[in-house]
Amino acid sequence: MKSFKDFDISPVIENFVGEKINTGKILDKEIVVKGYKIQPSKFENRGDRLDIQIEYKDEDRVVFTSGKYLIQTIEKVPKDGFPFKTKIIKNGEHLEFA
Repeated sequence: MKSFKDFDISPVIENFVGEKINTGKILDKEIVVKGYKIQPSKFENRGDRLDIQIEYKDEDRVVFTSGKYLIQTIEKVPKDGFPFKTKIIKNGEHLEFA
């Protein structure tokens, strides 16, 4: 009889790691974007929320934002484009990748 370990199955971990960091603290600073997910915001009438797994100052961190321009542009990055270096900048009243 086989043992479960013989199947060589690993769990798929979908939670991001690291402490949450506010976008204001990383604004105009170089970060490495490792991955993301988009899900409905916990707050009513807020639309979607973007969760970004980043590396900042050699530490894994997580950023949560509802910035629609960030959501629109990160969805266009091909899967094999991760990880990538970028900055989050403020352009007028909205945030975007630079």
